[in-house]
Amino acid sequence: MAKAKRPGVVRPSLFWFLLLDGGIVVLVRLAFNRPAYDRALEVSGNRLPPKEVLYSLLAATAVIHVGEALAAGRMARRRGLTPNGWRLQTFIVGFPSLRALRRTAQPRA
Repeated sequence: MAKAKRPGVVRPSLFWFLLLDGGIVVLVRLAFNRPAYDRALEVSGNRLPPKEVLYSLLAATAVIHVGEALAAGRMARRRGLTPNGWRLQTFIVGFPSLRALRRTAQPRA
């Protein structure tokens, strides 16, 4: 399921990157591109939340990913792994990276 990317960092399945980051890309597009929002609103039969809600969802997503990234860095450092790689990956993909980190054994001395 998880594949080694470089020493100390294990990459989750590509599926997670496509699913989660794809959703974030759609959210950004709907929040900041008026024609895309209007078209989606029309197609959905006016069942989209207001743009202000989309802004809030996007801000919450960013806050959650920053928190996860900081936690991943601390966890990696405690395990003797590369904290910067884990921070960056976790900021990008979120919980699947944290799950991979928890499953990663500490390097042997």
